[in-house]
Amino acid sequence: MIAIEQLGKTFQTARGTEHTAIRDISLQVPEGQFMSILGPSGCGKSTLLYIVGGFEQATTGSVKVDGRVINAPGPDRGSVFQEYALFPWKTVLSNVAYGLREQGVPKAQAEEKAMLWLDKVKLKDYAHFYPRELSGGMRQRAAIARTLAYEPAILLMDEPFGALDAHTRLKLQTGLLGLWEQLKNTVLFVTHGVEEAVYLSDRVVVLSGTPGTVREIVDIDLPRPRVRSELLRNSRYQEYVIHLESLLVAEAAA
Repeated sequence: MIAIEQLGKTFQTARGTEHTAIRDISLQVPEGQFMSILGPSGCGKSTLLYIVGGFEQATTGSVKVDGRVINAPGPDRGSVFQEYALFPWKTVLSNVAYGLREQGVPKAQAEEKAMLWLDKVKLKDYAHFYPRELSGGMRQRAAIARTLAYEPAILLMDEPFGALDAHTRLKLQTGLLGLWEQLKNTVLFVTHGVEEAVYLSDRVVVLSGTPGTVREIVDIDLPRPRVRSELLRNSRYQEYVIHLESLLVAEAAA
């Protein structure tokens, strides 16, 4: 579904020098696959995601979705960021309905669908709250509901749980898997967390340090639906975690 070919991105810095964030990245992401992008800080994970989303333009190479070259955002690609990006002056219901309203869906219909998604993420009772009245985990659930409500074929997630406490992060990982197993969106998920990547993904792409290039692609052959308590006793799960950790340690040493 997503074809990334020899992708590169070079920025002009404030000092007038050039900085290459990613270089020569090629990936094929089949429809319905959950792929995580893992790597050290500064390796260009977010840059790669923003180019796929159409928020940044590549310097070299291309991104195609279903054969179409991507050079701008579109409703086929929904994004969820670490910062939640909710409108503080809108209620939770209005936030979730926002993407639908932008697509021309009548208000009553948009709000009805938004309520269905709030129910899916267990926020139905908070529909008329404002973002400032919610916890961080609840705000992120609202942000996920807002993106999924307009049914993008591709979900782009940039460390969506990175700012949350460990307990909330685990709950939202499990909730996300439950939604994905229903919807089967194609997912690109940027993370620093090795265990998170193994738990969620069909494949994990490990990027090298700056500039980011593909160091290794690891297929995660673990049964679905995934139950964390069972995975923790699974030797293959442990082997994947150890292997990916060793790749990151080697990158840090380099």
